[in-house]
Amino acid sequence: GDKLSHNEIILQCDLLLVAGNVTTTDLIGNGVKALLDNPEQLEKLRANPGLIGNAVEETLRFDSPVTNSGRLAHESRVIAGCPVQQGDSLTVSLAAANRDPEVYPDPDRFDIEREDTHHQAFGGGRHLCLGAHLARLEAQEAILGLLQRFPHLAHGDKGYVHHAIPSFRGMAEFWVSTRGTG
Repeated sequence: GDKLSHNEIILQCDLLLVAGNVTTTDLIGNGVKALLDNPEQLEKLRANPGLIGNAVEETLRFDSPVTNSGRLAHESRVIAGCPVQQGDSLTVSLAAANRDPEVYPDPDRFDIEREDTHHQAFGGGRHLCLGAHLARLEAQEAILGLLQRFPHLAHGDKGYVHHAIPSFRGMAEFWVSTRGTG
């Protein structure tokens, strides 16, 4: 019978609009950058657009738009030799988990044909991102549409600048050329 107050509803709506917008924009930018940085992967995607789902999942693993997340310990336990008490606040690195060499062979390689594309970018369980499915679909459509519209897309002369937002990874500026040269 517990209900959200009017203010809590407004705050949740704000969160959904802002978080979903920033992270999806960053996902698209990170994906395009990873493809331009890895021309052999870009060519694989151009030759087989059916790989776009895998390409987005690999982007989420390789260069996730959310790098850290907070959790509260629901029970006392020891994690990797470190005691954690019930109620402790934890910050977990999703970016590090997504590059764990014990989980991902050659974790620093961007590979849109990677067979195991699971990742921690959207959290999991009851902490799974509410907009995960929409973000995937938007990124797939945007990246494919961009590559189809601009077949000679390349890095621009002005490069890129990552924005300075804690726990998020994306670009404030990302310059591209549509003519295949800077």
